[in-house]
Amino acid sequence: PWGEPLDPVDVERAFDEHQPDVFGFVHAETSTGVLQPNVPELTDIAHAHDALVVADSVTSLGGVELRVDDWDVDVAYAGPQKCLSCPPGASPLTLNDRAMDKVLDREEPPKSWYLDLTLLEGYWGDERSYHHTAPITNVYALREALRLVAEEGIEARWTRHREVAGELKSGLRELGLEMNAPDEYWLPSLNAVRVPDGVDDAAVIDHLLAEYDLEIASGLGDLAGDIWRIGCMGHSARPKNVEYVLAALEDALAAQGHEE
Repeated sequence: PWGEPLDPVDVERAFDEHQPDVFGFVHAETSTGVLQPNVPELTDIAHAHDALVVADSVTSLGGVELRVDDWDVDVAYAGPQKCLSCPPGASPLTLNDRAMDKVLDREEPPKSWYLDLTLLEGYWGDERSYHHTAPITNVYALREALRLVAEEGIEARWTRHREVAGELKSGLRELGLEMNAPDEYWLPSLNAVRVPDGVDDAAVIDHLLAEYDLEIASGLGDLAGDIWRIGCMGHSARPKNVEYVLAALEDALAAQGHEE
């Protein structure tokens, strides 16, 4: 269900029924504010069924604990524009030897030229065979973003996101608002907040943008109209930004007649 993490029991049952070759999951759900717990349990299930594990870590890389090797994830990809605070355009990707062997042992060539990892492997590897003109400025930007992560320290960065987002969560509760995800799988980098009864979610979003030049997102899919999504990512995960969004949100709610 939307807003809940994967249950290992359900995953095990699905493997027994369908026997997939690849198991993909979202580590940090931007749409629901859920951080997937028990990742090693999921990878153990997949590998027991001889399947590869692919992790979407777009909203987790650089923001919350992510241990690709320790958790035995075969493939992981991310976006640079969230917790790395980097311009989009070059996406981090990692494959372990098991996954790369699978790619190179294909019996039929991929249909997509741009996403053909057999060609990209030649480009990245010792051959340096031409595949495409790389977005050099994006590569330098990503390198600088990663340098800042290394300077801060990855575990210190995880702690900062958790502490600053914790201040946001506490402030939201003082405004009478509830988080969508329970504490045990709350995602610090993307905070999903329940829209109170009698409040127009779109009107609040419009008020914040018009009066404070501040943008938060509405809900998607089954959660459309039910939640707001507030990012707390990378460089923006700062106490002063939390204070600003809380003050602005208090004003926007007051304009809707909502009392704390």
